[in-house]
Amino acid sequence: MNKRFLALTLTSAIVLTAFSGCGKKEEEEPTSEATSYSITLNDNSMLDDSDEVLMTRDGKVMSDLTGEWIDQELAKERPMTVMVNNIIDAMPQSGVESAAIIYEMLEEGGITRLMAIYEPDYTGVEKIGPIRSARHYYDRKALEYDAVFVHWGQSIYAQHEFDTLKPLDQVDLNGKDGAYGFRASDRVAPHNAYSSGDKILQAIKSDEFDTNKSSSYKKMFSFNVSEKELEDGNAANKITTAYSEGRKPWFEYDSENKVYKRFQYGEPQIDAETGNQLAFKNVIIQYAKHIPIKGDTVGCIDIEYSGKGEGLYATDGKIIPIKWSKKGKKKFVDYSITDGLLDDTKRKGNPSDYGVTQFTTMDGKPLKLNPGKTWVTVFPDDNKEGIIVE
Repeated sequence: MNKRFLALTLTSAIVLTAFSGCGKKEEEEPTSEATSYSITLNDNSMLDDSDEVLMTRDGKVMSDLTGEWIDQELAKERPMTVMVNNIIDAMPQSGVESAAIIYEMLEEGGITRLMAIYEPDYTGVEKIGPIRSARHYYDRKALEYDAVFVHWGQSIYAQHEFDTLKPLDQVDLNGKDGAYGFRASDRVAPHNAYSSGDKILQAIKSDEFDTNKSSSYKKMFSFNVSEKELEDGNAANKITTAYSEGRKPWFEYDSENKVYKRFQYGEPQIDAETGNQLAFKNVIIQYAKHIPIKGDTVGCIDIEYSGKGEGLYATDGKIIPIKWSKKGKKKFVDYSITDGLLDDTKRKGNPSDYGVTQFTTMDGKPLKLNPGKTWVTVFPDDNKEGIIVE
């Protein structure tokens, strides 16, 4: 494929002409010297033979997780995902502010757990947790990002994934990788299990996992080059995700900083290491089918990611309806109908063979997020009234 190059020059200072209320023109003096940088767009034959282009800015590329500019070598490396305890006894959590993306999903008993996704430069995160046990629909989501999946324990269904799903690389801090986790003395088990970015990287190297993304890697999100307000949509100053009467976390829009701040258990959700409240540029609600697993005695569930569905996307104080779809060449075990019978079939292939979720606007165009951190709430599709937008 022949490559095309298109250079764009953007300036950091824009000359504005201001008008007074009576029509008098006033000149505004520039506050700083104009600086410029170049953005180069070029066709890339490695991008699945699509018409997508690789864009660089002063030698850097857009992160697949945040849309922010990062080193090209860093962009080639795999992210890390960590299961994080999210019940009130685990508050405040550590290291979650450093995550690029956070997923919240239901577990048995009506509680939720988080999966925090970190850019490959996560070694500077000194304390992450409390880390908790895996569920199979979390490790499947990690596989969509070609990420190493970190957990402390697992359900029987997640254990089956670890034994049979060959593209999945997982760090088990309560098993084979126990040397790379630690328990804090100021909390009681099971809410005191932690690790660090550096320790997790040591575990990854010890397990001899590849630290570079698969050659068949496909990204999930598309981003605007710079912040862009939604043209349509309704006002969204507060978004409540009411899973149940007793579980109603919410987001409040901070118009000054143009982010959504996270609240739960009646107060701001804080990172214990920084003291900062969690804040996100983008909030996605993904409606998905939640299915009780037949024959499971503790109430484990399955979440159906494949196929099609709807959702919501909020940024800069507005919210719009969206669609999602996921289709893979290979299929996962359907635990909702196994009735406790788990086979030993080894499921191989590349991570992307099992599908990567794609988000679009309602008219089918790719959804473009604003650069920044994203929170994704996976919510039961039969409880849409539990999403309250104000």
